[in-house]
Amino acid sequence: MNLAGLSLYKIPNSAPIPYELLLLADESTNAIDKYVHDCKSHLVKYHLKTIGVCAIQEIDSQTIEIKNLAIINDYQNKGIGSWCLQEIEKIYKRKYILVGTGDSSLDALRFYKRNGFEQDAIRKDYFLANYDQAIIENGIQLRDQIVLKKTLIY
Repeated sequence: MNLAGLSLYKIPNSAPIPYELLLLADESTNAIDKYVHDCKSHLVKYHLKTIGVCAIQEIDSQTIEIKNLAIINDYQNKGIGSWCLQEIEKIYKRKYILVGTGDSSLDALRFYKRNGFEQDAIRKDYFLANYDQAIIENGIQLRDQIVLKKTLIY
């Protein structure tokens, strides 16, 4: 796939929240509502077609956290997620990028580690405390959130 047709479009604060895209990477609108209002969100577009979303929370002057990064199924495994991470680095220019994922979310863990992230912390019982229903991935109930961190040099 030619990545030259990709762009990130910042969603204005007044625009509707793109729940249908955010739900690709999160389980419920209630969970999304806990972070999305504190984020800057971007649509991922390929030749003007919306194919994904990312929600970024600015933690402090040195750190951002990717709260949601989702690409629709037809466009997954084509390098778009990695492209998004590179664009986020360029836009936000922070020393640290954090991302949290489930303790049994093996594909997500592999993806972020392949893109230079390393395990930094564990948020104990995160999924038990923040979701109304059990989330099962790879046959295992999500319990803890694994926080991964990438350190950039500017």
